[in-house]
Amino acid sequence: RHKMSCVKRATPIFAARRVARHRARDVTRRGDLGGAYGDSFNDVDNLLMNYFTFRALKETLAQMQETDLSPGKGEYKWLYNFAASEYKNRGDEFIKKLFAEGRSDHAQRILAQRVVLLKRWRSYFNRGLGGERCQEKYEDVNLEILREQLFCSLNAEIDECVECDEATLYNKILKDSEQD
Repeated sequence: RHKMSCVKRATPIFAARRVARHRARDVTRRGDLGGAYGDSFNDVDNLLMNYFTFRALKETLAQMQETDLSPGKGEYKWLYNFAASEYKNRGDEFIKKLFAEGRSDHAQRILAQRVVLLKRWRSYFNRGLGGERCQEKYEDVNLEILREQLFCSLNAEIDECVECDEATLYNKILKDSEQD
């Protein structure tokens, strides 16, 4: 059976942060949601750069785990531990920290891997596979969310539930419509 989640209200996904006002009181602000994109997608570019750095790090670690000949896989363990403590979803900062630690070999390897991944992704996306599949996936997910919301909103008795059974809900709707 397919279970659906009835959600009464959306919860904000942006972490709250305190912003001091000109008066003595503090105001809680939730992310910067204003503004229009226009022709710039700089935030998307930054997100992709961080993602490709993360993927390059993962692939580099996988390669090192297989090929590291140092005693006890010391090079692999060092990079793994360094990444676990220093990688904070900021790719460029992480690369700079590697250089600062004197590990230019690892930094250059991750930079090269990041370029290779970006080229592979661009090739995939430019062939029409990425863009079309991505759009189809978004449309399918949006349709499923709207469908679930419709099922949940059609039955006032189930508004209080956290989960509702689609078959039970469908049968109830049919029964209620026969009574009208």
